[in-house]
Amino acid sequence: MIPDPHWLDRSQFPFQPRWWNTRNGTMHYVDEGEGDPVVFVHGVPGWSFHFRHLIRHLSAGHRCVAPDHLGFGLSDKPRDWDYPPEVLAGNVWGLIDELELEDVVLVVHDWGGPLGLSYALERPDNVVGVVVFNSWMWSAKGDFRTRATTRLLASGLYRALDSRFALTARVFPPLAAGHGRALSPASRTHFHGPFRNPVDRVGLLSLVRSTHTADSWVGGLWDRRHVIQDLPALVVWGMADPAFPSRYLTHWEELFPAAHLERMGGAGHYPFEEHPARTGDLVAQFLRRL
Repeated sequence: MIPDPHWLDRSQFPFQPRWWNTRNGTMHYVDEGEGDPVVFVHGVPGWSFHFRHLIRHLSAGHRCVAPDHLGFGLSDKPRDWDYPPEVLAGNVWGLIDELELEDVVLVVHDWGGPLGLSYALERPDNVVGVVVFNSWMWSAKGDFRTRATTRLLASGLYRALDSRFALTARVFPPLAAGHGRALSPASRTHFHGPFRNPVDRVGLLSLVRSTHTADSWVGGLWDRRHVIQDLPALVVWGMADPAFPSRYLTHWEELFPAAHLERMGGAGHYPFEEHPARTGDLVAQFLRRL
């Protein structure tokens, strides 16, 4: 047994911890419920905690699997590794194969878009639906504002500021919630908890930097989007997200023209955190339609 960190409140995250060994470290994941599998893929600075409301809502009728990428959540955080996104994506594929999950629905958010949907591009035969929360999966080339932002995130200045002030894990989440909607103190504690120590932010900052340095890899995924364009899809978008503007929706509408699109006015970067009951109902209805 691996002991819980002191900041983890099991009343907030009441799921049995499970572990899977990869070549680069041990991954933590949640595996709750029985039925058709739903796989949740988090982004930055997320971990499986972010999906706790959806897991509670859906696990009565579905098998909910939510891994923490290496460097995130309760997973190992190797300090001498560069966290290439294609390897993190490969770990998602590996866990799905290890658990022998068939006909999965992928739920993705933030960096979970490219990390999770890359599995759908490789194994479209084993994916029956996709749920997208504020995310992306295309190159920033030609988008001046996004390109400038990713360059800043990849800079030494941002790394220094994050090392001093924990910008990504402590400052960004409450700012990214829509229209000043404050995250609860418990949520903020658990968003920041895995990254309290600067030495535990290596993976976090590596993936933040990869928003710029791995742009060609993400763009390559978009170039293959035709592979998954006919999958049933639900897109739930927080319209007040300062990080992923509403103009990004045109890409998802292009990719999934038949998708059910839910625009959440007033919600920010975390619709499932800000409006858990509504997002839970939307995903449950989508799964029933499948």
